[in-house]
Amino acid sequence: MKLKQLVMCISILLSGHAWAEVTEYCPSPSDIRELAPGIYKAPTASGDGEWYGVSQGGQGPVGEFELAIFMPHKDVEEGTVIGEVQRCGYRLQKGGAVDMKFKREGTVASIDTGGSWEEWNSRYYCDNKEVRGCTFKEIVRPVKR
Repeated sequence: MKLKQLVMCISILLSGHAWAEVTEYCPSPSDIRELAPGIYKAPTASGDGEWYGVSQGGQGPVGEFELAIFMPHKDVEEGTVIGEVQRCGYRLQKGGAVDMKFKREGTVASIDTGGSWEEWNSRYYCDNKEVRGCTFKEIVRPVKR
């Protein structure tokens, strides 16, 4: 019986219907590049996408990280929240700010409660200034083969 269960689990995982989680985090200010005046881009940690942003009233090099916002889709289950990273916000060195967006709207992610993310007003905020301080896991559905 256990052999049947093991074979069934392996076949499900290999079928392309299993979900994978990729650890990501807000980009380091040094990884964010200005492509054109006020338009910014940074690679994701996995290298499988990009962060993008448009400044609000400023341009030039990115200064320091300020705040990340996460919008939950569901209630907390076993210390994990499912939802979307709304933005990672940064100050610009010459004044102004830029909000970096993760990939595209609707990309599903999860965060763990009890770490750097704090709940306030039905959202979660992270203001940890350390590199990789605001981590989350992108939930990726593998491509069918």
